[in-house]
Parts: sequence; structure tokens; C-alpha cells
Amino acid sequence: MSNKYRRWTLAQYLHSGNVTDVVLVHMQHPDGPVYLWNGMGILDHDGHEWQGLGRLGSVQIGASDIEVKIDDVVFTLSGIDDEYVSYLDQTVKGCKAWVWKAFMGPDYQVRFTELLTDCELDQPSFTAEPNGQMTMKVVANGGFYFLEVQSRAVWDTEEQRNYLISIGLDPDSDTGFDMMSELKNLTLAWEHPG
Repeated sequence: MSNKYRRWTLAQYLHSGNVTDVVLVHMQHPDGPVYLWNGMGILDHDGHEWQGLGRLGSVQIGASDIEVKIDDVVFTLSGIDDEYVSYLDQTVKGCKAWVWKAFMGPDYQVRFTELLTDCELDQPSFTAEPNGQMTMKVVANGGFYFLEVQSRAVWDTEEQRNYLISIGLDPDSDTGFDMMSELKNLTLAWEHPG
């Protein structure tokens, strides 16, 4: 990451414009790790070459809410030639996979990443397409250590102070969050007037 963006928050970077969001996938495989992304070509990031799948690859993650749950993650790869099916059909059950949302600048460099899920792969299943190519699906289970309660979606006092400092404002200039901790213990009694 260049020095220009080194101390920026993600919010500041997103407001700067010229930002592209992409998906990065790292999967374990018996023949060695696989690095994929949803763009075209090769993306150099974190010391690895991430192969671009474009629209041929997709990742589906269950919708997030405040429930504590373990989501299934479905990886799909379309348009596979027969010669690659045996490689893809190797035993991957129990292997790990990670999915990130990443944010790139116009210079094709990843500036920020956010881990979306950490999961364990099951065996792939294949279906034949009318054109003779195959589609592969791998269902994965979110790791028990990655139980998701959307705490990252909550903006708290510390996050507010850090944001104010990052934009050069006094962190004590906004005290709106100071009473938030009292709200959880507050009991309201609603009475009929009169």
C-alpha cells in the first residue's frame, strides 16, 4: 500500500472515489493453494497471483442478520472443460477456504480487505451444460470459530472517536455516543395518560 493511503480509514478511501470492490477467494487444494478473484487477468496481491475468473465463478453467502448462525457458502465455477474436471474433482472435503471483500484503486492495487467468511469445504458436485462443458458447485460450512453476529455493523463510541481523529477533529467534540451504554439498562414504563 502506498504511503498516501497508509493511514486512511476504509470510509475515507471509499469517499475518495475511483474505488472498485472485488471478491478474493483462497482455497486449500491437495495440489497446493488456489487463489482466485472475480475480475479478469492476474491480480498481484499479498505475495500471490490471484487468477481472474470473471463471471465464470461466483460465491454465495447466506444473508447476514443479528442471528447467531453458521452459514453455508456455495462456490460455483461454470464453463469447465472436460480436461480440468479430474483436477477439480480431487478430494477437497475438509479443506479450508477464505472469502474477502477487497477494495482496489485505479492502479489495480488492493488497498483494504474485509474477511467475509472462513469455511470448510465439502466434496464438489458437477452438472453437464448443453454445450458439453461442466459446472461445479462446492458447498462449504462456515467455521464454528467464525460464528457471525454482525457486531462489525455496529458503530460504537471507540469507532466514532477513531473516525473523528482520522479526519482531524477533536474526538471529544461529539458526545452523542456517551449515553449509549446506559440505554441497555434503561427501563421504560408506558402508562395510559389520565
